[in-house]
Amino acid sequence: MDLNYYSILGISQTATSKEVKLAYKQLAIKYHPDKNPGNARAEELFKLINAAYQVLSNPNKRAQYDFKLHYQQQQRQIVRQQQPYYDTRYRQTRPPASVSERHYHKRRANKRFSKKDLYITLIFIAGILLFSFLLKGIMDYVTGEDKYETAVAYMEDGKYSSAHSLLSDAIRFMPNNAEPYEARASLELNVYENYKAALHDLNKAIALEEEPSAQAYYMRGQSLLQLTEYEKAEADLTYALELDKELWEAYLARGEVRLFYLNNYEDAIADLSAYLDHGSSSGKKLVDALTYRGFAYYKTAAFSAAERDYTRGLAEDKENGRLHYLLGRNQLRQQQQDSACVHFNKAYNLGYSAALLELRANCHRL
Repeated sequence: MDLNYYSILGISQTATSKEVKLAYKQLAIKYHPDKNPGNARAEELFKLINAAYQVLSNPNKRAQYDFKLHYQQQQRQIVRQQQPYYDTRYRQTRPPASVSERHYHKRRANKRFSKKDLYITLIFIAGILLFSFLLKGIMDYVTGEDKYETAVAYMEDGKYSSAHSLLSDAIRFMPNNAEPYEARASLELNVYENYKAALHDLNKAIALEEEPSAQAYYMRGQSLLQLTEYEKAEADLTYALELDKELWEAYLARGEVRLFYLNNYEDAIADLSAYLDHGSSSGKKLVDALTYRGFAYYKTAAFSAAERDYTRGLAEDKENGRLHYLLGRNQLRQQQQDSACVHFNKAYNLGYSAALLELRANCHRL
């Protein structure tokens, strides 16, 4: 029911004046403020009841009110008739409109470039650029890997110049890959004897690796040795052996550093003994290790041990003038002058010129 003066008094629009007055009295008594102290709702209803009675008890005011009320009711009825689709009752029961009832209107194109369009465009461009970078990275890596593997094959075949060039190309395509740096450093160290270049590549390789190999530290130690950075060389060789205790070449290299450049003879003997004891050394490196350890024994006055190493070295290389010279000096310290002079003479005849001074100083009869 619509809220109006009739509904407020609870009467119909055809009620008589007596019915209006009776309804008013009943409601006024019921909702009077004296009977409902502090009740805001009762007070509000009492005001509405009085307002309704003032209009409906006056014939002229009631006639005007009825006319106005009737007009409002007609307007609501018209609205309901003109918009049946939006009534919930019609939405629940009316079937979908047929094709003939539907009206399609062509939307006007919005030619303005909005912020949303800008963001979409930027995201699209960024996606293309990202994809391009990823694709380039993948292609560079594949190319670099191919050049690196080819270079390794060339190194095995002794094609060092071509291998070096390919490794440089591989580094250009894979600047954050340690393997090409380490491989190129091996060529620079062992083939071209370019120790500064080798050190540069090894520094790069070690920096790139989360866990650098013992071989990388060993080669860097060798490079530092050739560049007269002896303490740094010893540190790298030591770290290489901490990573791989069976890297026998590192024992030989560290023994050389400790013997000739740090004058640490006891530790040098330990390193050289570790290298010789593993039993797989041969050729020049075996002779070098025996020569170095013999000299270390000589420096610690262990002349008998030194002689054993020198003699063993000569058994491997009878024409080694340096060993004849060192054996001669060792025999002089043991007061074996005649035997020493024989070895000095042999060393000199083999082209070891330093033996001439010993011959002149100690071997007047020869």
